[in-house]
Amino acid sequence: MHCWKTINIKKEYGSTWLTIMAISLFIIVFSLSFLAFGRIHPAFYRDDVFWLFVLSFLLIYPIHKLLHYYSLFEYRKSVKLRMKIEYKFIPIIKMRIKAIIPKKRYVFTLSMPFIVINGLLITIAVTYEEYAHFSCLLLAYHCSICFIDLLFIKNLIRAPKNSVIEETPKGCEILVPSII
Repeated sequence: MHCWKTINIKKEYGSTWLTIMAISLFIIVFSLSFLAFGRIHPAFYRDDVFWLFVLSFLLIYPIHKLLHYYSLFEYRKSVKLRMKIEYKFIPIIKMRIKAIIPKKRYVFTLSMPFIVINGLLITIAVTYEEYAHFSCLLLAYHCSICFIDLLFIKNLIRAPKNSVIEETPKGCEILVPSII
């Protein structure tokens, strides 16, 4: 096997650009989803479950990481979880996979939280239209969390079909079989 490409999102784009793009994505997703749900189901918004919104806001990130973890269940012995504090107050859960994983499985793992959580939030916004504003905020927040995953997927889509992914300290290496 030889390395086809190494992906290091933070090094490639920079933390400042990633932060600005995640915030921009938050604003765009919130604006568009709030307008769309307001058009579909015009309703009076209620805030009697604000405590549930705050709880959901705090739990989305850990649930996001758990969905990544459970989509890698057969590789669970190779997954290392670590907690890190960035910017002096933001807890970040780092997940490192010590095994080589097929490209399709890695893309599935990266997209699982996006599909599950966003699908649930859209369903809640449609079902409980009086709380759609909370769902739109949570949807925008989760999309900004998924931004780095989506950048990884964008890079992986271009990789050869039979490639495998290995995580290293330098980033994710896309390995392809050597031609003899």
